[in-house]
Amino acid sequence: MNSYIVLLTKDLWVMKNHIREIKENPKRLGIYLLQVMWIGLILFSLVLDGDKPYGKLQTTIGPQIVGSIYFGVMTALLLYNLYRGTKESSTFFSMGDVHLLFPSPISPKKILLYNMIKQSLLMFVIYGVVLFALFPTLTDIVSVNYHYIGFMYMGYVSFVLLFGPLNFLVFAAGTKYKIQSMLRGMIYALIGAVVLYVIGSMVYYDSALQGLMQGLNVWYINYLPVVGWSRAVFMTAITGYSSFSLVALLLQILLIIGTVFYSYRLADDYYEDVLKATEDKGLRIKNKKNIKQNQIPKLRFRKGKVEVKKVGTGPWAFVWRMMMEYKRTDLHPYFGLVTVLLLVVGITVGYFTKNADTDLPVYIVNGVLAYVLFILSAVKAGGSELAKPYVFLIPGSYMQKIIAINAMDIIRMAINATIMNLALWIMLKPSLLLMIIMTLFVTSFYILNISSNFVVRLIFPNAIDQKALFPLLILLQVIFLLIPGTIVGGLLAAIFQSALVFFAGVALANLIVISVLLVYANVIFEKLEWK
Repeated sequence: MNSYIVLLTKDLWVMKNHIREIKENPKRLGIYLLQVMWIGLILFSLVLDGDKPYGKLQTTIGPQIVGSIYFGVMTALLLYNLYRGTKESSTFFSMGDVHLLFPSPISPKKILLYNMIKQSLLMFVIYGVVLFALFPTLTDIVSVNYHYIGFMYMGYVSFVLLFGPLNFLVFAAGTKYKIQSMLRGMIYALIGAVVLYVIGSMVYYDSALQGLMQGLNVWYINYLPVVGWSRAVFMTAITGYSSFSLVALLLQILLIIGTVFYSYRLADDYYEDVLKATEDKGLRIKNKKNIKQNQIPKLRFRKGKVEVKKVGTGPWAFVWRMMMEYKRTDLHPYFGLVTVLLLVVGITVGYFTKNADTDLPVYIVNGVLAYVLFILSAVKAGGSELAKPYVFLIPGSYMQKIIAINAMDIIRMAINATIMNLALWIMLKPSLLLMIIMTLFVTSFYILNISSNFVVRLIFPNAIDQKALFPLLILLQVIFLLIPGTIVGGLLAAIFQSALVFFAGVALANLIVISVLLVYANVIFEKLEWK
């Protein structure tokens, strides 16, 4: 027990140091105040909507939609984590733990057990916040019985808490008993079974969409271990309480305890395996802001030699540098996995909505894509070549540097948006003008976000401040970047009574804001250079 007290004392010291850092830099409290305000606004919205009558969606197919999405997403995550466990171990440590705890006289098994429990408690809160953020959207789709909201929370969180220990257990068992190949074969068989079941359900019914929803909501799915139990508990607040809800929750808890217990039993010599995973985790955190949006970490297709036939000079060297980087690490310099993903999205949406007599699916898909780009660009707004000190030493105007640094990313995103909308155009047969405007809309959003990089650095020159004040950063981008386009698009839509004109107006306003940012690039960078 003394070993666990020592580990707890170490974490209390770390927490004390965090509090001391906040005292020395009080403006970091801004993130906590904004988060409290955000949670308060969500609660206020839920209270106001509490007496609102349920719509047709909430009382008819809403539960089927949520059940299908939940089962599909969780099954994919489970299979991914199982497969990942055959390749590398999960880690519950930081590099600080590696340097401090691994050489200590404390038993390695006790260190592992303590960190598993600590991470589980932390994830219990963090993933709960994710569910809380999605709750307003959830209540628009289904009616939720607040008496059983605890079941919904536990069904979701208990499933997510299983990922780390299960990944570690699969890797430890595979390494110790030399059964990695057999485990991978079993996982491939599970994936094949899931795919065949989904295809069979879609073929069995007249409508593929109806078959998909019926197949993923059939009663016996709730009795499947892990994902079925989790869904049964999660859906209790939506479909109603049954005796199996409590049984499934107890089974989930016992499964977590059993996984942690067997991980503890197999953790005889895990330091070397966990060390590599911890180093990779630390490297990802260190280089997080240097990862481009169109790259997917850990998926490297080629590491061979790359021939450079031509290079740029001055700031245009950045263009060729990015071309070579994408050629080395992705499918092609001009397109990659994101292109394939968006092509699949376009084909899938087009297939399931081909009988619709409206262009609404096109608007929704492009709107969601623009929103995702906005969020991801905001997350990475402080991290690119513009954040490097040597950018000030390269000859050329700052406008040229901004254009050159972002040119390849812009070209790739324009190609991605074009391919997705081309798939929608082939499947749905909308007007060609609509597809062109939607492509310009998405691309302009992307350019607008990455062009705001240097503005963010002017307001928050310190990287720590950028991270601490991230919600405020989002708020500023909404005010200065989204509102102008919304106003212009709204006015044009009101005048011409057309949704297409709205998107065209937003794209036009975005291009105007981008031009203004580029015009003032020299002024802004002169101030940044002195910071």
